[in-house]
Amino acid sequence: MRLLDLAGNRWRNQMVADLRKVMKLNRHNSLLKSGRLEESLQEHRAVMEALLRRDAAAAMQRMQAHFRNGTEAAA
Repeated sequence: MRLLDLAGNRWRNQMVADLRKVMKLNRHNSLLKSGRLEESLQEHRAVMEALLRRDAAAAMQRMQAHFRNGTEAAA
């Protein structure tokens, strides 16, 4: 959420906040799937590493992959 705040796009902030509310309902089940909690943690670390390197393209790719993997795990 801090990254969204820094971007200064209030519409996107609200959209993500709404999406997070919906995702919260499915997150519990997806993280209970074998190995998903560790995978999710590694995905978060990969995003942070890209941010620390100031590699916006890599951070975006890794965040998109994280969302995709979370969606697949929740299905």
